[in-house]
Amino acid sequence: MTVPLLRFKNGPYFGGPAREGVEDGSAGHVTVRFTDGLHGSVQFPGEEETPISRFLVNEGQPFWWTQVSDTPPSGKEGGQIMRWTTTPQDGARYTWSAELKADAQRDGVYTLALASPVNRPVNRQAFDCREVTGAPALDCSVTSTTGVPALDIQRIRFRSFGPDVVGEIQPAGDRTQRLMLNGWTEATYSCNGARCDSAELRSSRIYADSDILYGACITGYCGGYDNITVLPTSGAWMIDEERTGKPGRGVFLDVQDNTIIVQTSDYLDNGAATFHLGAAPLNYGLGWTDMTASAPMLRFADGRYFGGSAQTGTEVANAGAAALSFPVQFGERKTLTDFATGSVALPGEAPKALRRLQFAPPRDTGLEHMLGEYLVTWETTGTPYYPEGWIQLSRVEGDRVKNQDGTVQCLQRDKSKPYSISCAWNEKPDAPFDAFTGLIGRTEIGINPFSHRGTQLHTLLYTRDREGNWLGLGKVNVPGLSIPED
Repeated sequence: MTVPLLRFKNGPYFGGPAREGVEDGSAGHVTVRFTDGLHGSVQFPGEEETPISRFLVNEGQPFWWTQVSDTPPSGKEGGQIMRWTTTPQDGARYTWSAELKADAQRDGVYTLALASPVNRPVNRQAFDCREVTGAPALDCSVTSTTGVPALDIQRIRFRSFGPDVVGEIQPAGDRTQRLMLNGWTEATYSCNGARCDSAELRSSRIYADSDILYGACITGYCGGYDNITVLPTSGAWMIDEERTGKPGRGVFLDVQDNTIIVQTSDYLDNGAATFHLGAAPLNYGLGWTDMTASAPMLRFADGRYFGGSAQTGTEVANAGAAALSFPVQFGERKTLTDFATGSVALPGEAPKALRRLQFAPPRDTGLEHMLGEYLVTWETTGTPYYPEGWIQLSRVEGDRVKNQDGTVQCLQRDKSKPYSISCAWNEKPDAPFDAFTGLIGRTEIGINPFSHRGTQLHTLLYTRDREGNWLGLGKVNVPGLSIPED
C-alpha cells in the first residue's frame, strides 16, 4: 500500500483535559510491502526502501508449562492445543487437531498427537519432537499411526509466533515433497500437583474460545481451569470515549507469549505529537479475574527523522505506568471475552474502556461481515453424521449470505448475535432455506472477528476474510523450519 503519512497536533496529553487534535499536514507518502506474514519493506518519505520484519518475543525454552513453578502453576502435566491445516498442489485440504506435550520419561522430548477434528473413522498419528539446534522450532518424526490417515505424514517441523503456528510437512508417500503448514494455537495449559484436582494447581493461557475454559478432561481433571490468562489480540486499540471521529490517541498492543508491548500515539502539553513505549509481563488472573499489566511509558528523542541519516534515539522521560486490564468475562450477559475488550489507565488518568479497532464492524443491515472461508462440520443423515467441509461464503442476497453456486445459504436468526448465522446445504441452488427436499445438511457458524477458531461447536476454523485474504502467516522464511533433504 502507498498512503499519505499524516501528522497531528493539540490532542490530549497524559493527565490532561479532554481535547481533540487537528491535522498538521503530511510528511509525504509511505509505501509498505509484505513478502510473507513476517517480512516486508517500508519506504518512508525521502528515504530508500528498507527491509522490515516482525518483532518477535521468542517463547521460553523449555516451554513454560514444562517448568515446575507456582506462578503460574506448572510442571506436572501440560501442553499446547492447536488446529492445523495444509493444502498440497492438488488442492486437497487437510486439517488436524494437534496437541503437544512434554514426555515425562525422556528429557528434551515432546510428544505430538495429530487427529481428525471430527468423528470420521479413527485415524491418528503420534510423533516424537525435539528442539532444532540453533532455532526455537521443533522437529518431529512419526512414531505410530492408527487407522488410515487422510494424509500420511513422515516428518514435521513447526514453530509458534504468538497464536500463529507455521511449519513444513514431509508426506510419507513422497518424501521429496514439502507442504506448508499453517495453524493456530487455541490454548496452553498446565498442572503442578499430584492429582491436579485443586483450583490452585491448574493454569492456562487462552488464545481462543477454548474447551479448556469449560471443563475439558485434561490432566485428569474435568472441571475446567481456574488460573486463566486471556491473551488479547494484537493491533490498534481505541479509547472508547475518544472515538469522536476527530484525531485522538491510539493505543497499540502486541501480545506474544506472556509479554505485552504497549505503544501510544499521543501529545505533549504544548500540543506537539509524540509517542510512548513500554513493555511488561501480562499477569494471569486467580480464578476468572481480570488479566493485568503495568508498563512504564517511556518517551524518546533525537532519533532518525524522515529522510535523515541513521541515528539512535535516547530515552528522555518516563511518564509513569500504563495500567492495563482485560476481563475473562464482560458485558451484562457475562459472556466470554472477545479478546478485544479491556481498559487502560494512562499515567495520571483514571481507567478508561479500551476496544480493539475494527475496520469493518457489522452494520445494522446486511451480512457482508460474515463473508469468508470456513471449515465447518455438517449435521447430516449420512455417514459420518458430522462430516467436515470447507465453504466459501462469497455473496449477499437480501437477508441471505451464500456460496458462489447458491447450494449453501445462511441467515441470521438472532440479530443480537451479529457473528452467528445458520446455514443450509442443499443439492439445488437457491432452494428455500427450510426445504427438506434435496437437503444435505445444516450447520451453525459463529465466529469471533479476532480469532481463527469459531465460537460455535460446528465452526472449526475461520481461514479467509471477506476479501479472500488468508488469515494465517502463510509460508515464512525463518531459520529452523526447513526439513533437510536427507
